[in-house]
Amino acid sequence: MNFRGIFLAKCLVVLFSCVKGSTDKAPKVYGIRNDSVFLNIPGFKVEQQQEVSWLKNILPLTKGKGSVVKYYKDKEKYEQFPNGTLKIDHLVEEDSGNYKVTVYNDSGSLQVENNLILSVQEMVTKPEIKWTCSQKSITVTCEVKQKNKPALRLLENNKTLFERQPTDANGIWKIEYQHKAKSRTAKFQCEVKNDVSMKTTDQEIKCSGPLDIILIGSIAGGAVVFVIFLALLIYCIRKKRAERYEEEDEETPMQIRQLSDESKYRELPKTPVHAPQKQPRQQQRPPPQSQTQYQAGPPRPRPRTQQKSPSHMKERP
Repeated sequence: MNFRGIFLAKCLVVLFSCVKGSTDKAPKVYGIRNDSVFLNIPGFKVEQQQEVSWLKNILPLTKGKGSVVKYYKDKEKYEQFPNGTLKIDHLVEEDSGNYKVTVYNDSGSLQVENNLILSVQEMVTKPEIKWTCSQKSITVTCEVKQKNKPALRLLENNKTLFERQPTDANGIWKIEYQHKAKSRTAKFQCEVKNDVSMKTTDQEIKCSGPLDIILIGSIAGGAVVFVIFLALLIYCIRKKRAERYEEEDEETPMQIRQLSDESKYRELPKTPVHAPQKQPRQQQRPPPQSQTQYQAGPPRPRPRTQQKSPSHMKERP
């Protein structure tokens, strides 16, 4: 039993070393996550009667001749063409690995056996440039946030300044460079790339000198003085307005009081308690009736004249 176990272990070691040696020399193919990739048979043209098989890590995927294909996995993900090319859709990181293709003729003899290494990666994100100014130098940082390790390079005016393996800090990859130059202004480019994509960011950096600091301080001081002056001006205007409103408020009740006094003087005098008794008015006689009214009534009889006696007539001489 021990000899059989040792023999099997040696066989496995030899098989693993053979497979490793073949995969180390295998060509690499890169795919973008959520995209598609085509795996071709390098240096071989498949004929119609030949049988093509694809495996991933010894697990069968497809087998077919021409347009007749048998699928061992999801048909929506894998597709084998008549020329033997294998298409993989909706790539994820789990699709990375070793893919083996074999070609047999009609008699069943092996014609081709090749291995391909597929690496599925995500596209890089846009990098960011940060800097810190000091009196003697400028510290420039180029960083990018992503899961897989990218390659970072820092350039000045399209000339490489700094390129090395970036350091990782919670998914943020970055490189730093100490730029020592007499000029306080420089233009930098940060380049990030992997096997499937590349992106670049440009940034012009201007660090202020001693004169600029004095100028900035003067402008800031002038701004502070202007703000104080404006605040005092507003305060004075409001104070004047408040005093004027107070004077108007004081004059208003005085005017109301004067008006009330004048209205008292204009009122009629009140009747005294012991008022003198009024004399009765004399009855006026009705006006004499006009002649027209008098004649309008019935005529009055005239008085009779007395006749003189005859004795009086005789005595007259």
